[in-house]
Amino acid sequence: MNTRFLFILSLLVAVFAVWFYRNQGELDSIINLSTTNIEYEATDILAVQTNDDGVAEYSLAADTLTHYADQNLDKLEAMKLNWRPSPNRSVLINADEAVMYHEQSKVVMTNNVLFSSQTAANNLDNKPPMKLVASELIGDLEQKRVYSNTPIKVTQGQNSFESSRFLADVNTGDYEFAQVAVTFMPPARKDVPLF
Repeated sequence: MNTRFLFILSLLVAVFAVWFYRNQGELDSIINLSTTNIEYEATDILAVQTNDDGVAEYSLAADTLTHYADQNLDKLEAMKLNWRPSPNRSVLINADEAVMYHEQSKVVMTNNVLFSSQTAANNLDNKPPMKLVASELIGDLEQKRVYSNTPIKVTQGQNSFESSRFLADVNTGDYEFAQVAVTFMPPARKDVPLF
């Protein structure tokens, strides 16, 4: 091949490359890479914890779990916890959001929190479970207690009341309520003679 032809061909390629580079334009957005404190994320969580005898102590389900390494906490969304502290007691806790602090062994559950407790004796007597609705519940995992310093509403069947604070010992099934407000709705009055 002729070197003159190759020289003209390489000159044309160089001119085209310069033209293409200038007409390409600038980058629309600058990519900024930064570190994050999220160590890992998971979706569709299903966990089961057993005791030393191999009996399931609790089962946990959540839509998402995010672990923050710098604060050593887990954030759960749409959490559902089925806790069996003893063979005859069952506690169900549902919350839109929950944050578990590993250092303090504490769980803070917020937004539409539902706490429901059922015992084997209630099942035999056909008593409905006790249901508690709160905006925030705090669980102490070491002492196995659940408490709230915000107003709550408690219902069991047709009975209900409100309380300003709440403390539950999940092991024993003991509940403490402070400043309880009860609304009593008597049955409709009937005008009938006594005799």
